Amino acid sequence: MSIRLLDRLGGVSEARGGAALLGRLVVRDGAPGELFMNSFPALEAMFLVPESGGRWHLMRASDRVEGTFSRAQLLDPLDASSIRTVGHSVSELIARGGTWLDVFDLSPLVPGMSNRAELQPFELRIKEDIGHLEEVCRRPRTHLRVEVERMAVSRARRFPAQAANYLAAHTEDWERPTLRSVVPKRILATVREDQFDIYENRVAVRLVDHLVTHVRRRVHEVSRLLRIFDEATGNHGSAAGGSYWRQRRIFELWGAALDASEAKRKAERTLGVLRHLLLTISGLKDSVLYREVPRRATVGTSLTMTNILSDDVHYRRIAQLWLDWARLGQEQSVRPRAYFEEMQDLCHSFDSFALLLTLRALHQLGFEPKDLARALAAGKAEVHRGARTARVSWSVDGSISLQGEVMEPLRIVPLCSSIAMLDEEQLRGLIAEADANAPAGTTTVILYPSPSDESAFKSLAPDLAARLRSLAHEVGTARQRRVGFLPVSPWDIGSVERVARQLRWITTTPTFLAYPPTIVRPHLPELSRAHTWFEVAGEALRVVRAPLDNESLRADRLVSEATVRLKQLEAEREAVSLQGREAAREGERTRNINARKKELHAEITDAEKRLTELQRFESDLAQALKGVDHLLTCPTCNRRADARRDFKPMGTHFSCTCSDCSTTWGTSACGRCSSSIPILRLAGADWMKEAGAPGWVDRTLGADVLAIPCVEGTEIRFACPSCGDAPARATVA
Repeated sequence: MSIRLLDRLGGVSEARGGAALLGRLVVRDGAPGELFMNSFPALEAMFLVPESGGRWHLMRASDRVEGTFSRAQLLDPLDASSIRTVGHSVSELIARGGTWLDVFDLSPLVPGMSNRAELQPFELRIKEDIGHLEEVCRRPRTHLRVEVERMAVSRARRFPAQAANYLAAHTEDWERPTLRSVVPKRILATVREDQFDIYENRVAVRLVDHLVTHVRRRVHEVSRLLRIFDEATGNHGSAAGGSYWRQRRIFELWGAALDASEAKRKAERTLGVLRHLLLTISGLKDSVLYREVPRRATVGTSLTMTNILSDDVHYRRIAQLWLDWARLGQEQSVRPRAYFEEMQDLCHSFDSFALLLTLRALHQLGFEPKDLARALAAGKAEVHRGARTARVSWSVDGSISLQGEVMEPLRIVPLCSSIAMLDEEQLRGLIAEADANAPAGTTTVILYPSPSDESAFKSLAPDLAARLRSLAHEVGTARQRRVGFLPVSPWDIGSVERVARQLRWITTTPTFLAYPPTIVRPHLPELSRAHTWFEVAGEALRVVRAPLDNESLRADRLVSEATVRLKQLEAEREAVSLQGREAAREGERTRNINARKKELHAEITDAEKRLTELQRFESDLAQALKGVDHLLTCPTCNRRADARRDFKPMGTHFSCTCSDCSTTWGTSACGRCSSSIPILRLAGADWMKEAGAPGWVDRTLGADVLAIPCVEGTEIRFACPSCGDAPARATVA
């Protein structure tokens, strides 16, 4: 009996051995018999996770499937800890019945950043007692060890009692005999050596190792915090931090209560102290004590207090430092069961983190729930932006779906795996499988943890580095659908912006590309000639802009008139029928009455057709007007543009400029395939200076972009999502 798993990239399939990706496979078996994963019961919706050694296995009765997990894909402990913290806060909020509004009390950034940027109590203790550790490493306590060795006479200083007897019995150690004695060449001598390898010194040396590990970890953490603060202060400042709208959103995300400039100064001071401590402690590895104590000499976490550790002024401080370090619990070995649960928790936490990013991105784009009191525990929410409605839902396996009218369905798959750290062969294989399994008619984007090292993308091949930071439409074409990849992390201040950029594309682009809406034109005198807001093309009518109040075409009035006319004809037919029955009863001739009745039948049939035609026209026109009306809302400031002054129809394309923020949006024709390209262009030229640099779209435009722009001299071109035609610099998003 085969074991079946849910591949979140391609549906339910039979489990196969070999290399696996963390967060990709979920237990979805349903077969009889208890299933075990890594020797623990595997329940429904559990993720396939590795053992601490990097291997995995699934077993039921006689069936067994096994494989490995690449070590490179496992997250940095700092990333894993922050993802768990944010994920737990989201899960707890949903579990206690939290609503949409409650979500925005949660930050998708690293919790407690200001406190993390300060020296922690343990580091203050290190700073205070580092002198005692230096003193012990320079002048340690030792035990005197006396040994008897055979050595050259010139080196001997002290002799044991048995030296003469040994010399008399070993003629090979004689230099030469004399008449009265012998001249020795080698002789037994006592050698006194200081024994450094005692318990107290082992504690000191191993403490040096533990402190180096701890301080190095903290240097890494504060350096990443400083990177966030640098970006935040840049976003609050000049155009180097991106467009005004991106700066504004980042500031709202950051929170007005936290002064990024002060936090940056605090982090710089802390980082300076930590680096000095790291340099000082690392220097102790070159001391005599560190070299004399064997590397394999270990000390248990529980400290045994000896006389030296209790009474010596320096060793006493070392013992206290050791106890403080042990309380942190950083070196505790994890039992297999605890490791299994931690990995399950990490995968679920990343799913919750992805949900938080999605809800915040929807809010950022102006979507609000129809029912503010509806609990998120239902697993779905109906949101709207003006008259546009969308449904967001999240399933048990952690994937997130977004669907709505005039909107391409979106599927978000969170993978809690450091994809950017995989080797090239594994990475290309993953991308190929994801593209092959991409469902038709749906945009799929994979969220994965941002690498902790900024240089991770630089070590990849350029095409892979670009692919791992691109949306689906930026790498796919009309004939070949591909999957998008977005890096997100609580340590990445641009995570919400990236998700919002994907959501803006699927919620905005279909409306842009549907321009101009074309409907069937009924035969009406009012529609026989073109107006300023619609065009007549044979039997079709194209709405090129939203009509002004005095230009509206009262389709409802036409429907009402046709309805009244139909009712009049039906009433007349009823009257004629009644008249015919009375005439027949009285024996009068009914020829003229029957003729009129037949005429009324034909007129009613025509009236019904006309009414149906007008009703369909009214419905189609309302949808068309709704579509062009959406085009008047500025994507950045949400102000409504003037239909006559700001909106410019250009055949099958359009352009609109906001009178408040000067943002321009619309469509243009691709020079290669003539397809429409959706365009969103911010005002000003500051963003153009960054164009073409790796990651410039995220840093500069954020979510305020549709097709990727490229600046070539003074000309701005846009990448075509249909054929993939793009200038070289436009492909680096």
